[in-house]
Amino acid sequence: MRAGTFVPNRRAPGQSLLDHHRSFADVRWQEGLRSSAAFHRELQARGFEGGYDIVRRWVARQRESGPDYPTVRFAPSTRRTTRLLASDPTRLNPDEHAFIIALCEAAPEVRIAAGHVRAFTDLLRQDDPAGLDPWLDAPAAPGLRGFAAGLRQDLDAVRAAITQPWSNGLVEGQVNRLKLIKRQIYGRAAFDLLQQRVLHAA
Repeated sequence: MRAGTFVPNRRAPGQSLLDHHRSFADVRWQEGLRSSAAFHRELQARGFEGGYDIVRRWVARQRESGPDYPTVRFAPSTRRTTRLLASDPTRLNPDEHAFIIALCEAAPEVRIAAGHVRAFTDLLRQDDPAGLDPWLDAPAAPGLRGFAAGLRQDLDAVRAAITQPWSNGLVEGQVNRLKLIKRQIYGRAAFDLLQQRVLHAA
């Protein structure tokens, strides 16, 4: 080989620029994404350097190889997803864990917010008021800034809630029971009847 000769960096036969992103692409396909343009945008955001045609051909092959509908086995509700994000990852079953990993890869902002939520949950479980100020000072996800601002307005009460055994859970439970009784009688009862229903139920 002569000095100064340019030798192009060739990929091994059969390799594609998409290979490093196949796991992400497979997850997004299973979740129902079918737009080549949307795939290309999401892959570029993850560092994909290939052109649109590579993605378009991959999508076309996916369409030809199977039915054109998502095959997600585990698709929890929004409320359950929120609970899973706040849970200890080691306590999730395999389907839940795989879903959370895919969700956090597809939406990094969700991963950041979930980390802040779990850190706050740990403060409560460990009765650790000393960790509250560092948590508030840490850069918060956009969706948690309002929550953090609300905590700052009454820090003494928040610290007491972390360290003290007292809770307003019993009061909230009685309020909910009263609302249930009112709904059962369509909200038309006078105070005397409502009082009797409450005392009788007790």
